Amino acid sequence: MSFHTTITTPTMQDIHDWAIAQNNKDYANAVKRTSDHFDQLPLTQIPADLTVIKRVMPLHGFDPRLAKSENAYKARRRKIIAAVEGATGELAEAIERRKRADQWADLLEILLPHAINKDGEAAPHMLVPIRKLANLGRQYQTPPDQMNQEWLKKLRPTLDSNHWQALQRALKTLNGFREVEGVKDFLPQGPFPPAQALRFQVTQRVPECIAEEIDQWVQVATQASYDPVEQRYEDSCSASNIAYKRSALRKFVSALHFTENHTLDTSQGLQGLLTPENAIIAVRFWTSNQTGVGIISARTAHDYLKSIYVVLARNGHDPSVIKCQLTANRFLKEGKTNGSEMSTSARKFCETLLGSTTLIMKFLSMHTQMRNQAQEMLDLGTEEDRSLTEMERRKIRQIGTIAAFCAIETRGAPIRVRNALSLRIRGKGHNFHLPTKMTDHAVFELPSSEVKNQKPIWAPIERNNLNGLEVIEWYLEKIRPMFPNADESEYLFPSIEGLDELSYKTFLTWFKRHSRAYGLPMTPHKFRHGLASLLLQRNPGRWDLLERLLDDAPNTVRRNYAWVNDRAKRVEVQKFILNLSGFKG
Repeated sequence: MSFHTTITTPTMQDIHDWAIAQNNKDYANAVKRTSDHFDQLPLTQIPADLTVIKRVMPLHGFDPRLAKSENAYKARRRKIIAAVEGATGELAEAIERRKRADQWADLLEILLPHAINKDGEAAPHMLVPIRKLANLGRQYQTPPDQMNQEWLKKLRPTLDSNHWQALQRALKTLNGFREVEGVKDFLPQGPFPPAQALRFQVTQRVPECIAEEIDQWVQVATQASYDPVEQRYEDSCSASNIAYKRSALRKFVSALHFTENHTLDTSQGLQGLLTPENAIIAVRFWTSNQTGVGIISARTAHDYLKSIYVVLARNGHDPSVIKCQLTANRFLKEGKTNGSEMSTSARKFCETLLGSTTLIMKFLSMHTQMRNQAQEMLDLGTEEDRSLTEMERRKIRQIGTIAAFCAIETRGAPIRVRNALSLRIRGKGHNFHLPTKMTDHAVFELPSSEVKNQKPIWAPIERNNLNGLEVIEWYLEKIRPMFPNADESEYLFPSIEGLDELSYKTFLTWFKRHSRAYGLPMTPHKFRHGLASLLLQRNPGRWDLLERLLDDAPNTVRRNYAWVNDRAKRVEVQKFILNLSGFKG
């Protein structure tokens, strides 16, 4: 049974029927679980569309509510995709494309003997990305000498992020093989340039003159007080705040470009673009565009406009006209409501955590479990009497760093990740104080100038307190020296390159990757949310504890965690109702 020639799009029920007819129980069982990832829709209502399936089930989309582990999730995903490809005939077509004798085949034949690793061993897996590029080229009848970034860019909306990254690796690998005899004959002249970042693709239509003016306006809007002695502005906004305001203005201008029958008039500069009429056009585009390039959420749209109002006002322009014009807009009101509470993804994570005792224990012991995992890898090298490979060293360094971060968050205070990465253990103004002969505990402190809420933070990390200090000392002894410039850096978490602190982007990548593998996928900020939710669930109504834990404003705390408190109170009420009956248990 094949659906290769069907006129109507098959559903996942058709795929399930095909798997049963093929007597493939693994595929049938995996396809049956597709409903779990589509809000329990029946298979008959889920289209067998790989673009949709890969979007709903991304490669790194492991959810502990729906699968036992990341490996189990990935296995299910592979089987579902393979079943769709088999039932619809896409797999047979892909096999046929791989067998073609064409320019792609000739190119791959030349490259195969040269696919070797640093040790001089054959490494045919290096060509996997190029084979994916060849498959795509054959699918669209495009030979290798016609391949370029512009061509790939047109297909970008149909590719998931992992496929796109694989194709970019293919171009980079081909650039490295250009000097191999015969390879240039199959490729376009000149090396393939790197692809522009997707975010830049969305806002690239901002004219250069407007982009420069945006930077000037944002600079004015984010400067605070001028010090005549030092002759410079002090206490300006954070780098993230500056970047956000710049992004808001660029997004506004680019939205005007994407609107049909609208010509961007730059004759009056940025001020001439920030009009009530253009604000309506931009918001209308954001409201209607929920699937294509330039998509943003209602919450982001509302926050962007708030930033634009601030920039306008601080540059001497009245933003009230725009604000009044958009007061009644449904999309922006929805964004304002969403912005007044915890984000949907953060709440989903917290609800999952609060609903599982097993996950709670994993969460609270993450610092020790990560330490144990890294230490086992270190011990393995010792037991086998060999030096660790560079890949093993990188993995140990990543996991050990996460262990130390989690120890600070759970046994010290759940500070924001950027504050944690900026902690300094030496030098002038160092703020992470290690144990001494007189004090057998660590202490870290953050001045109000470094804290988002302008409230200073002081927190000790005691010994024999669920191994918090012990994990940090282990990190300092075993892991931190594995960073290239650890001896010269003053930061607790040194950078991979240079003497600065570890970059947020790098740490975020590490944390997301290894928390998924650990069975509790999250971001560092969700770690903070999770800890706060657990505290309030155990102590409903104790807003004072939560304010102290997070060092946040009372209104912010109540706004974000009111649902946790309501949930805990509901459980308490149910217990009282049970007691009214006179029954126990």
